[in-house]
Amino acid sequence: MIGNDVVDLADPEAREAALHPRFDARVFAEGERALLRRSAERPRLRWALWAAKEAAYKCARQLDPGARFHPRELVVEGDVVRHGARRFLVRVREAGGALHAVAVPAPGAAGGMCAGVARSEGEAGSAARRLALAAAARRLGAAPEELEIVREGRRPLLLRRGRPAGLALSLSHHGRFAAFALAPAAEGRV
Repeated sequence: MIGNDVVDLADPEAREAALHPRFDARVFAEGERALLRRSAERPRLRWALWAAKEAAYKCARQLDPGARFHPRELVVEGDVVRHGARRFLVRVREAGGALHAVAVPAPGAAGGMCAGVARSEGEAGSAARRLALAAAARRLGAAPEELEIVREGRRPLLLRRGRPAGLALSLSHHGRFAAFALAPAAEGRV
């Protein structure tokens, strides 16, 4: 299992002035709001917390397709996101004007994961699929035409010659950026 999210920090909807006055109260737990109040880099921290929550939720949906997105119930504590009894390890990195978060179930291992973010050319959803397919082809030693991404419910599924390729996949896009994350499907951990 793996989840990822990307936030374009220059996107108009990411600006502080574009937020509803009650956004933070609706989205963040009290501890997270306290961090935001103390932060000198409030906009960046806000979107790092948001991306961590989104990435963890995408991972949670792979574990439980019935999981619902209630942002305040996904609580970020350092590099861990709590969602009920579940814990997810999350890494958030800045990449050329975007924040990219990748989440795996805790405890997670460090090997086997690959992720990437890039400015999208054209339609962002297609760009995320192209990035993931290129990385998966390299990872699997496969020709790109052997691979395809289909939808299984609301989740993307990577196929090789029509069969599951053995990699868990998460896709994301926002503003000018597209992103993906891959991990071994058998272990479901990075």
